[in-house]
Amino acid sequence: MALTAEDRALLRQGIALLRQGDYFGAHDAWEEVWRHLRGRQRLFWQAMIQLAVGAHHCQHGNLTGCRSVWHKALAKCDALGQQYAHEVPSPLLHLTALLADCLEAVARGEDPLPRVQRFAACELDDAWLDVGEP
Repeated sequence: MALTAEDRALLRQGIALLRQGDYFGAHDAWEEVWRHLRGRQRLFWQAMIQLAVGAHHCQHGNLTGCRSVWHKALAKCDALGQQYAHEVPSPLLHLTALLADCLEAVARGEDPLPRVQRFAACELDDAWLDVGEP
């Protein structure tokens, strides 16, 4: 399903909010679009939403909720990666690596949020908007 101009604006807004550390705001912006997506797009943006929700939990000291949501997001990324017959899109590989790295950081007692911030600042761009499109 092709994204509308409004969808793209909301996804970009979510990226900007993630960069600002407003994880719940990013979740809200992306969820508006996610609700009507299907297939691979839906799975990808659900994993992105879960990244943001996990970061929100972490930001507020709920490490159990953080780990739970990030494990679910990682499972979605793994399932989504298996749906590609050829090359897995780079954004999906980067998201998968980030989630694994953040979960390892939490397990070591480290703050994973600087990793999320670096990811948001350095990795996210408009190429991410089209992940999962046919």
